[in-house]
Amino acid sequence: MSSVKIHTGFSSPLPPLPRFRTLCLSHVFVVSITMMCTGFVSVAHADLYRWTTKDGIVHYGDNMPSSQALDGYDLINPTTGEVIRHIDRAKTPQELASEAAAKTAEEKKQAEEVAQAQRDRMLLDLYSNTSDLERARKQRLDEIDGLIKQTQNALARANERSKHAQASSEQKAAFKDVIQLRKNLFDLQERRDETSKRFAEDLQRLEQLQAKGKPSDQAGK
Repeated sequence: MSSVKIHTGFSSPLPPLPRFRTLCLSHVFVVSITMMCTGFVSVAHADLYRWTTKDGIVHYGDNMPSSQALDGYDLINPTTGEVIRHIDRAKTPQELASEAAAKTAEEKKQAEEVAQAQRDRMLLDLYSNTSDLERARKQRLDEIDGLIKQTQNALARANERSKHAQASSEQKAAFKDVIQLRKNLFDLQERRDETSKRFAEDLQRLEQLQAKGKPSDQAGK
């Protein structure tokens, strides 16, 4: 039986290895071989692609056309046949726009619900009953009516000045006042309409809340 010589760079022969060192080296050798085999098996069992073309034919392969990624595909375990991961097809610009619009609409709806809940709590804090709200409405409308009356009187006086002005400068000044007062009167009338409408809506909502006995739960969210 021939012997194997190991060249170590030393002039004297290697000393005999203790038994436990021999066992350790054998164990390391077995583990190394196992890891190499395991790595080889992992490579051998790489994921498999499965995709369906537009004509309805199902294909399998370890390589897939790059254009197919836009149409979606599956990653398959070749050993078990199970779907590891499904990749959906790419969405069209129309689909993306539709999803964005739906998301915006939902966010707007939620914001409106929160705002309504805040108004509900404010109504219940301000008015203990509908009579309180009606008194507040009358007081506010009376204030606006008073401003409208004052503006109407001022407009009448400005019209008279423009008619009886002697100098052109006086007439121009009076005419300028007429234009401004007409604008102020229009703004006040719009404010009165908006105030009346808002109080009517608040009155209707307060009646609904008092019938329920509590405000919308959205306020706490």
